[in-house]
Amino acid sequence: MPLNRGWSLIRAQLIAAQIRQAKLDDKVPNLPIIYLPGILGTKLFDRQKQAFIWGDHRSVFTKSNYEYEHPHSQYSPRVLATEQLHAFSIVPYLVSTLVTQELKDVLETALGYREGQDLFFLAHDWRADHRLLVDTIDREVNRLKTIFGENQPFIFIAQSASNLAIRYWLRHTTPENRALVAKWYAFGPPWHGTFQALSMMETGYYAGSRYLYGFSPDDVCGCPFVYQLLPPNPVVIDSYGRALSDFDIYDEACWEHYRLGPYKTSISSAQNQRVREALAQNLQCAKRFTDAVSGINTEEQAVPQVWYLSDNNITLKAAVYGRDRWYLQAKEIKREFPQLVAQTLTVGDDHLPLEGLLQHWRAPIVRDRYQHPWGESFAFISQASTHRALINHTPNLRSLAFDIATERRKIYE
Repeated sequence: MPLNRGWSLIRAQLIAAQIRQAKLDDKVPNLPIIYLPGILGTKLFDRQKQAFIWGDHRSVFTKSNYEYEHPHSQYSPRVLATEQLHAFSIVPYLVSTLVTQELKDVLETALGYREGQDLFFLAHDWRADHRLLVDTIDREVNRLKTIFGENQPFIFIAQSASNLAIRYWLRHTTPENRALVAKWYAFGPPWHGTFQALSMMETGYYAGSRYLYGFSPDDVCGCPFVYQLLPPNPVVIDSYGRALSDFDIYDEACWEHYRLGPYKTSISSAQNQRVREALAQNLQCAKRFTDAVSGINTEEQAVPQVWYLSDNNITLKAAVYGRDRWYLQAKEIKREFPQLVAQTLTVGDDHLPLEGLLQHWRAPIVRDRYQHPWGESFAFISQASTHRALINHTPNLRSLAFDIATERRKIYE
């Protein structure tokens, strides 16, 4: 057993002991949980290769075709996304990176959940348009009604970008469905997008190293999800700190003029050409999606919610375009444009600036790692080191377990 998994099990036992000490270990049915993984959180299975192309060491050491293919009613998909990625195995049985395994350990050990019985990880193709995930959520909610009854309350837990799909679903579903959501736990919700989306388009994504295999920039640029994570009203400045007033992130002409995404280089491969041809449609679809999840919605706000955020890192609140290239990483801006740090960088996790996320938040905001208003809506600003660490940060997992135990008692008392 990898050492990190051993620590995960020990930590889950410690949290379980704290739940018992607080006398929250009621022997009553658990509230069903629907968990929505974020980007990269579901394994990808290539039916032609008959192998997983994302989700373990083969993703790093084997070249795979990650180009996204839009669903077509006449053809079955080449790639399936039907299995949750709990742990990313690097050296089988020895070394792995835990993804949702730590959260799963806490829910099972401290609260008695069992995957497939009352804990449901909603695997989905995270490369796709988030509106497809909304449809999947709707089907899953209807499935739970069939299993547990029409009036059974349930819980949403979502990581990062998947929170946008929940917000979209809540704003478009029926009042009866909204009333069934006992609580929604949002880990790192990107309400205002992230410059990390543009960064991934520039550099691709490599789980190990750029000397190994991963998602190329064209692979990323071909995925609808990345456009739905763009900051809708980005602040972009030049190397002198002046705003680029003509920049419109949803205008294909701006992408070509400023050499963004598929226009980063003038050399066009066949895949790159396909990405360019789909760019305008991806941008317009993203704009419609973003408009649908922006602003205030009173019906959505009526759903009890807990947000898990962090201010223990530095991230971008503005991007720099200078010297005919983009600067989308904090380290680069600090090194190349130290005079622009105050204009461009702020606290948050490494993907999301904290400022703005709580703009319309009306519930308590807490920083104490132990004292939370259990059973109510609140936002917890923790010291998780990165955006990805939010879902595995010990104070967050403890908070989640205590609040779910409290919600369970409220329902059945």
